[in-house]
Amino acid sequence: MVLLPKEHGAYGQLALPIVTALSATGVSTPGLFLTASAVAGFLAHEPASILLGLRGSRVKRELRKTALRSLVLTGTVAMVAGTMSLFTMESDARRWIAVPIVPAVLFAMATIRGRQKSWYGETAASFAFAGVAVPLSIVGGASVATAAAVAVPFGFLFVSSTLAVRTIILRVRGGGDARATRNTRACVFAVAIGGAALLGWLIAIDALPAVVLVASTPGLLTAVVIAARPPQPSRLRAIGWTLVGVSVLTASIVIATVR
Repeated sequence: MVLLPKEHGAYGQLALPIVTALSATGVSTPGLFLTASAVAGFLAHEPASILLGLRGSRVKRELRKTALRSLVLTGTVAMVAGTMSLFTMESDARRWIAVPIVPAVLFAMATIRGRQKSWYGETAASFAFAGVAVPLSIVGGASVATAAAVAVPFGFLFVSSTLAVRTIILRVRGGGDARATRNTRACVFAVAIGGAALLGWLIAIDALPAVVLVASTPGLLTAVVIAARPPQPSRLRAIGWTLVGVSVLTASIVIATVR
């Protein structure tokens, strides 16, 4: 039995960069192994959280054996599939595995400390989800610039939207934290403005294709709107579906324009 993660928004963050990379740059044997490893690693999070007591002592006590079996299964699949992807890909492509692995390790460290819901834990997870698209695109035969064109829009979308949603929660959690809300809002604006400026410069020097800025714009604008006028927490479900729609739009732009 595999215990499924309860963070439903993370399913889209995992799936869309992978589907986009495979659709835009092609399916390959190492890419399929890499996908299997990423999915298994994602599924390992829930049993690991249970065993660490992050779901509560009662859940840990009742599901300990199931969680242990699930963690062994998903962890084994992740390692075997990841190893097979390394063996089947070109040697020059192997170094790009570090793009999702480094933030994934940082997220794992935050999880062990019980800080997976912190701003840095969620940011690390966002980079890991988006970063999977880089090695997937590379092993599919894409250039580094094309791989970045697939991954970067999702990176900006996931990071900015995660911070924007935090402004909603910080306004009311524990009676509200006005200072933390202001600081997080400022971070969203900084990511949006600084990110757009950086992409504009990279496009100007021909380091990235213009589609990166086009594909990143819907996510950055949506995050700015949410942070500028945070809705009530009762509308979080609607916000979630809005972000799913923006993610699909981002994927559609990338798939239609990146080759």
